Amino acid sequence: MKRRHQFWLLLGVLATCGGLVLDRPSFGQSGQKVVIPFDFESRFDNGRYGQMVGEMIWQKLHREGGFLIPDSMADVRDFCEMNGIKVGPETPLEKVRDIVKSGFDADIAIWGSVERVPGHSTDVYDLVIKCVDFSTPTPTVIYEKSARTNSVSEIPHLYVQQLLDALYGRQPGSPPPPDPIAEENWKKNPNLIVGGDFERAVNGVPVGWEDRAGQDREPLGRLVAWVPEPGNPRNHVIRFSFDRSVGDTTGVMYYSLPFQVQEGATYRFQCRWRSNGPAVKVFIKCYAEMPSEYRTESPATGSRNRAAGPGASSATSRANSRTETRTPYPDWSQMRECYRSQQNLKGPLNTWNVHTEDFTPRHTQYTPTWGRVMLYAYLGEGTVEFDDIVIKQIIPPSPGESKKDPRRSLASGVTLKEMEERERASRGDAGQEQTPPGPQRSGQGTR
Repeated sequence: MKRRHQFWLLLGVLATCGGLVLDRPSFGQSGQKVVIPFDFESRFDNGRYGQMVGEMIWQKLHREGGFLIPDSMADVRDFCEMNGIKVGPETPLEKVRDIVKSGFDADIAIWGSVERVPGHSTDVYDLVIKCVDFSTPTPTVIYEKSARTNSVSEIPHLYVQQLLDALYGRQPGSPPPPDPIAEENWKKNPNLIVGGDFERAVNGVPVGWEDRAGQDREPLGRLVAWVPEPGNPRNHVIRFSFDRSVGDTTGVMYYSLPFQVQEGATYRFQCRWRSNGPAVKVFIKCYAEMPSEYRTESPATGSRNRAAGPGASSATSRANSRTETRTPYPDWSQMRECYRSQQNLKGPLNTWNVHTEDFTPRHTQYTPTWGRVMLYAYLGEGTVEFDDIVIKQIIPPSPGESKKDPRRSLASGVTLKEMEERERASRGDAGQEQTPPGPQRSGQGTR
């Protein structure tokens, strides 16, 4: 099953009879229906929030697969603007049908509106969602809902989820079916984590991993150590060992060296782990290179005292913490975290568990290009062990992924400009140029 399709082979405007001529791909041969999600109408803010809802629905369709969709919402937006098309909750069904069938050569449309209720600054919205299948002579209403929200989170987690359940014909709460392409790529694609099996090390430092660990960036050996697995000396693991004074405060962290990522691609993380008590999490952090005016004072690796960047030797770091070391990585002083997938590992104590979770690096303003794995344990005291760390790309980014719309983070109702203005105002120097606050995280997964 093909998850993505190049939506337009050619989009040309011919100034003949004032018409638009499209050279469309033959979608029907694939056996999959074509779904067009439109930007929702939101008159209260000139369409900004409606674009966010449309983008969110596109992203969910993109992740779940099963339908052909445009390469990006920018494609739909550009086509509608070029042809003066506006689709709202009051648009007659026959007109929507004509737009979908004649304009897009598609089958299913998703559209609606989201309007803030007067007298409420946040959370309370009047929402209309419509999803109709126009592939047969008589349109089939798949989902239609008009509701007033009590919380803005109801839009993605309740109503859009109901829409997707109806579209995919599944019981509410059922997981999406496996994507055959993703599963095939999971089997054949290479592991992006060098040394994820912890079988090779130099002077006790696993290949592909940092030579320091913990909040104070101490050398390996005490809080974090590369050791043989008990009872299986031919296998090596990474072991965290700490007392309550550490576990109940900072916890213990340990980073991989960076690996390259593509924005909009879907990746799968997997690891084996076991704990005799402490809680365990994994963070996959992704970074973008910031312009020089956003240069950070400390590296984006989680290190407080080490500016040499990933891959610097401990000897070099001790001799001169400000000395840069030649590495295959970018200038880490200019890298800044812009995406984070937080993965909460759950399982029985004192036994090996396997955790698997997908994530998609994406940001509304910046482009994540490098990633790192941060292993983390905290709460109480004890021992945690990790092994077989794997990250593989399972779905490549769509061709339209690089088309960015200047917009608010999908996780926030505040614009970046508003954030910067508030930051300046809080410092009492609104008239001076300030470094903007950290970029907001978007979308899927917890960042």
